[in-house]
Amino acid sequence: MKLLYRGAEADVYRGDWCGQPAVYKMRKPLRYRLPELDDLIRSQRTAHEAQMIHDSKLAGVSSPHLYYMSPREALLVMEFVEGKRLKTLLEPDVPRETIAELGKEFGRSIARLHAAGIMHGDLTTSNAIVNGGGISLIDFGLAVHSTRLEDQAVDLRLIKETLTGAHNSVSKPFMRSLIAGYSSVLGGSRANAATKKLAEIERRGRYARVE
Repeated sequence: MKLLYRGAEADVYRGDWCGQPAVYKMRKPLRYRLPELDDLIRSQRTAHEAQMIHDSKLAGVSSPHLYYMSPREALLVMEFVEGKRLKTLLEPDVPRETIAELGKEFGRSIARLHAAGIMHGDLTTSNAIVNGGGISLIDFGLAVHSTRLEDQAVDLRLIKETLTGAHNSVSKPFMRSLIAGYSSVLGGSRANAATKKLAEIERRGRYARVE
């Protein structure tokens, strides 16, 4: 198998599963934890991520198909989603119409999650795959169930920070389109409440004292 990504808690490999292109996500043992506790944490997080992927599909969000899950081995085997990461497409020379279309589609995907009470927890342009005009979301390792408005706003804040930091030249038009797509699914009142909470969180961060 080919190593795609080495993370703090898991390594991700490209391989095959019954002849299909697949991704293997292996949560590795962490030596600073007691072995019994480490096994329990890795097992629970593996099962939780599999459940969140399943729930995202029930919410109408495109995400990888699960091929195999073993909490004991802390292993998930998933579909390898063909396409390009959103982060590679948000370049300064990309037509504004394309930016708008991508933003709206991303916003609609986020809204479907939030409407179902799912917070992704790691909404970045690296965790969105553009394929066939649609967007698939990947990496649900930090996803949680929540209906709190604050949690929705935190999800939105993360993608906004990613856009500002990594795609500054297109961040404003993309974010406007994202919110438009978000509103088209959630409705204007719920979307406005989330964006107001987002602004509130940003003000808190701006004026927080550092001791």
